[in-house]
Formats: sequence, C-alpha cells, structure tokens
Amino acid sequence: MNTKSRQELLTLLEGFLEGNISQEELTRIETLVLSSPDGRRLYMDFMQLHGNLYWDAAGCGADSEVRTIQSSGKFSSHVKPIERFRRRKVVGVLTAAALLICVGLMLRTSGALPFNQQTASNDKNTPADTNPVPLPVDVSPEHQGVTPDIVRVQLPPKDKSGVSGSDQPVIDKVSSEFKALPFDPSSDLEVVSFINQELRETLDDHGVRPSPRSEETEWIRRVHLDLAGRIPTSLEVETFLNQTDANKRALLLDSLLESRDFASHFATIWTTLLVGRSTDRVIDRKALYTYLENQFGNNQPWSDTVTDLITAEGPAHQSGPTNFLLAHLNNEAVPATAMTARIFLCQQIQCTQCHRHPTAKDWGQEKFWEFNAFFQKTSVKKQMLVDEKTGQTKQSLELVEADSSQLEPSYYLDLRGVMKVAYPRFAEVEIQPEEDLTLRDQLAQLLTAEDDSQLAKAFVNRSWLHFFGHAFTRQVDDMGPHHQTSHPELLDGISKAFASNQYDVRRLIRWICLSDAYHYTSTPIEENKIDDPDAGETPLFSRMYLKPLSPEQIFNSLMVASGVSPDERRHRGATFAQREEWMQQFFSALENEENGELSTFDGSLSQTLMMMNGELIQKAIDPQTGHVLREILSDRNKSETDRIKDLCLAALSRYPTKQELESIRKMLRNNLRQRASRNVPSHVAYTEAFRDVYWAYLNSSEFSVNH
Repeated sequence: MNTKSRQELLTLLEGFLEGNISQEELTRIETLVLSSPDGRRLYMDFMQLHGNLYWDAAGCGADSEVRTIQSSGKFSSHVKPIERFRRRKVVGVLTAAALLICVGLMLRTSGALPFNQQTASNDKNTPADTNPVPLPVDVSPEHQGVTPDIVRVQLPPKDKSGVSGSDQPVIDKVSSEFKALPFDPSSDLEVVSFINQELRETLDDHGVRPSPRSEETEWIRRVHLDLAGRIPTSLEVETFLNQTDANKRALLLDSLLESRDFASHFATIWTTLLVGRSTDRVIDRKALYTYLENQFGNNQPWSDTVTDLITAEGPAHQSGPTNFLLAHLNNEAVPATAMTARIFLCQQIQCTQCHRHPTAKDWGQEKFWEFNAFFQKTSVKKQMLVDEKTGQTKQSLELVEADSSQLEPSYYLDLRGVMKVAYPRFAEVEIQPEEDLTLRDQLAQLLTAEDDSQLAKAFVNRSWLHFFGHAFTRQVDDMGPHHQTSHPELLDGISKAFASNQYDVRRLIRWICLSDAYHYTSTPIEENKIDDPDAGETPLFSRMYLKPLSPEQIFNSLMVASGVSPDERRHRGATFAQREEWMQQFFSALENEENGELSTFDGSLSQTLMMMNGELIQKAIDPQTGHVLREILSDRNKSETDRIKDLCLAALSRYPTKQELESIRKMLRNNLRQRASRNVPSHVAYTEAFRDVYWAYLNSSEFSVNH
C-alpha cells in the first residue's frame, strides 16, 4: 500500500468512527482493507488504538490500560466542559471479535456478503419470522430509519409522595402495535404453561432432554436461598418433607413470598445493585434498604419503585430512595446517567458518551447526553447533623431540584472537538418544561409508559438471572439489538405479562418458580451435557445451573447454621447492622468516576480464611455459642448416626448418603483414638470430633453453592 492509499484509508476510518461516512466511502474502505496485507494491518492497528474511546464511569473493564488526555481551553460559566477523554487498548480475543464484527458490518452493508438468518434479523428489509415478536420501538430493527408516530398527551400532575398521580401516558408517547399475547396474562396457569412450552420447544429444537425433577431436599434449599437469602432450618426441612399435600411446593413458595425474609433479601439485592456494598460513601444505606424492604414487603409495583428512585428529593436519612442518585451524581451526573440505564433498562449507553456504538447504528454520543440532560437540574446539598444525645456531628446529603421551568442542557465534545448541546430526550420523545413536573418526573413516566417497556424486559431479565444463574442475554445489563437473546419470544411474553399485571413482582417470581425449569435437578444427564453456558454455550435451561452464594447468603446461612433464627436476629437488631459490619472486610469503594467497588469475596484468600477460621464459623461449631451443635450433642437419645444425620441436615438441608455416613463414622473413630492417645478426656474428644464434622460440612463446596 502506497503513502497516498494509507492516508486515504486513515481519513476514511476517522469518518467511520465519527459516523460521517457515505455508502461509497464505506465501500472504498472495504476495497482498501482487502487490497493488501498492509491495508488489513493498518485497519487493525487503527481500530485497536482509536475505536474504543470510553469514559471513566463506563465500566468497560477495570484491567484496561488507560491514557488520559486533558482537555484544554476555557468555557463560559454556563457551559459544562468534558474534562477528559480516555482510551483503552483491547487485547486478545476481544479485540479480534470486535474488529471482525466491524468488518462484517462493512461487508454486509456493501453487499459483499450474503445475508444469513442471524445477520438478517438485524436488518429492516429481512423477511419476518413465521411468528415475529416485535421489539420496542427504540431498538426494533424494523423501526430503524423510520420516523415513529408521535401522540401528544398531557402529563398528569405529580402528587406530594413523589409518584405520579395518574396512570395516563406521558407527553409525546411513541405509539406502536405489538403482537397479541398467545395466553391470558391474568391467569397464572396460562403464563406458567407458556414458559414451559417455550423452553420445551427450544430443548426439542436442540435435541436436548431436561434433567429429572429435583429431590425435595434439593428444591427446598434452593427456594430458601433464592427467596429468603438463607438456607432453611432443620425444622423447616423436616416439616416440608413430612407434608403429604401434592401442592406443597407451591404452598411453600407462597409462604416465602409473604415472609419478611423475602422482603429483606430482595431489599439487600437491590441495595447492592443501586449503591454497592461499601459503606465508604456518604449516603444512608440503611434508609435505602428500609425503603426497599417496605416496597418488596408490601408488593408495591416495580414501576412505582423505579419512579421513586428516579424522582425522589430530600435528605438522605429521611428519604430512602434519594440515596440512589446521591451516590452517583458526581462528575456532571455521568455515573447517574449510566447507572440509571444499566440498572433499570439493562442497557449500557455509557460507552456512547464519547463515540458512536460500533454495532447499534442509532446509539451515538447524542443519546447519552440527551439522557444525561434529565439530571442537570438535580444537585447535592451537604449539611451537618448533630446527635442531640451524644453531641456528635456527621455529614448528611440532601437531593435538591432546581426550577424546571427552563430546560438545562448537557454540553459535550464530539470526536472532532466540536462543542455540542443536548436537551432532555428519551425514546424519540423531546421533553418540554412542565410547571408541576421535574425533568426526572418526566423521565420516570417515559420509562414506565409503554405496556411493552424496556423497564419490564430489564426486570424480567434480572429476575431470570437471579433464579437460574444465567439471563436471557450474555450480559444481563447489556440488552439491545447488538446482543442476541437466547429466548426472545419467552422474554417478550413474560415481560408483557409482567407489565400488564401492573409490574407485580411477587406474581412474576411465582411464574418463574412454578415453571418446570425451576424444579429440575442440577445434576446433568448425558442428553443435556452440551447445555453448558459456563463453557460459552447459549443456556437452554435443561437443568438448574450451579450458583455461588452471595456474601449476604453466606452470612445469613452461617447464622442459621449457628442456630440463630431470623426472628431472633431481628429482635437483637443485628439483621442489617451486623451483616454490614461483617461485609466491610471484603468490599471497599473505589475513588474513580465509575463509582465502583473493590471486592475480595471471589474465592480469594480472605474469603477462604473467613470460612476456615472466621468468627461466624467459630460460633457455629462452638457448643457454647452454636445452638444447633449444642442441641444435637446434648440429646442423650440420639445415636452417633443420628447426630451425623442432624449435622448434615443443618448444614446442607439433606441427609447423608450411605457411603458418606460410613466415611464419617470411620473418621470419627480415628479421631477419637488419636485424641485418646493424647489423654484427651473422652467427653471432650467426642465433642471435638463432632465439631470437626460440622466444620467440614460448613466448609464443603456444597454449602457455598446453590444448586
């Protein structure tokens, strides 16, 4: 390749990244790249160096090698400059995969490659499937390049609670027609049957058979960990096993959904998603947790909860939902923009802060900054609080909203360094000032307006991940036309049913947990060994996949293994505070624009030492503090075999197998002989030997995994 051709290719690639390129120029890139090895090498080097601009809060990889380029120049006071751009180098397979996608897109656009079924699904001219399920307007391929119909309606006034006082649609609501559901969403039986049918058809298409139905002991442990965030007590397991009602699984499911443990567990999950686990940030995590616990405990619609989290105002300690935005309003609300999209919509728009998305044509810089503009009227007010009893002072934050009678735009630099302006806009809806509504009020109504909303899809996707260990998308928080969905019809159907039932969280969970897939054993069979998403395969859900316990599940389960009931812990006031203190040994906040966290709870030495010799383990295996072990050893009517069975039931929610029982009894006899040889009193030796058995059960891989 000569010098002139190299310069031409570089100029065209710059235009490609900026989105300013014609069809003829795109074809010319293809010609230059494929004309010589030098052209291909130049293309690869250029894309690796320049094709992956991102900002600090993008979360595109903590291990990325980053170079900072400081912006220069002065701006007037009303212009908010972008302080810096960042670049990262992509390594190995990720680089090759991303560049191959770009090449494939160029070749396909130029007509050099024929369409196959997979690539055709992303083009509006592709023939539809036999039973097409249209996507939402903002991401649907058939709507790309088509101007949607806009229907203007009046926004309802906001009441003092911060939640919209009406279910009317928002202004400029985008109208679209969606395929009618093939089932009655008001019937739990029909929704569950739809889930079963969709999963069964997928298995048949792949020639895969599902695993058998799980044993009752396996299922009761699974459902307690998923819904209550802890293992069941021995009494709960025995009571369930002794029941003869054929519908006892559904009855237990309903009982757990009504329990306080369920509200606490899901409040914990969403507190972690919203603000992380670290207590380093100056927010009131307890207030946010308490608010979420009330929301899940009272089964408030998910749309109402999201509305509160996005629109809340007031002091952190008085208004729990304000703590979400208080934790992320730094850096010109860039983290708040990204977190809102990632958590509530499962869409990663953060990388579009600085460049056009490489595969989704309609995801450019302007989309990110138009979303960011909704938060430009919101600010954080700092104040000091004084404890009247102790006289101690502490810093507190308050979320305040400025006058919304005039729009406040976002300013950003495009790739050529030109200052651009973006006004609040979402889903092709341009926002106008409203006297009684803030910009965030209008954003919340836009997110919850459509029956076929991305908000519903995102919550269903996250819920499926929670119960099965894998979502419908490879990354749960990166949904869109650029990522294939494993079961698109199933996701679409459940999401529409969820939205049509006013975002009823418990009802959605009940559908999932009553499906056949949730009752499969985790043990694979020969006919479904290929269903291995951990090896990179698309999940078919032919069996229950193993899920490592979260730190909170480990803590709660060790408390149960110690014999401290949830009610007793709540009575002591230790449910939240004690766990928070215990968690801090594994998590700390990172002082960067990502508002991320550093975790050592990932199979590290810290976690291993905690399980081997930590305070919770020691309390569980100490007869003085561990109620379970004390009761088992103090019952004189129990035989050695009975005690082994009880310990196994307390730790693993099952009875030991015959081989397991024989091995443990043999180990006990060896331990007793060894201690007797050291002149250890027999009763002490007996207690210590059983402590070892319980320690071994609690440190087994089976204890730390939900199967």
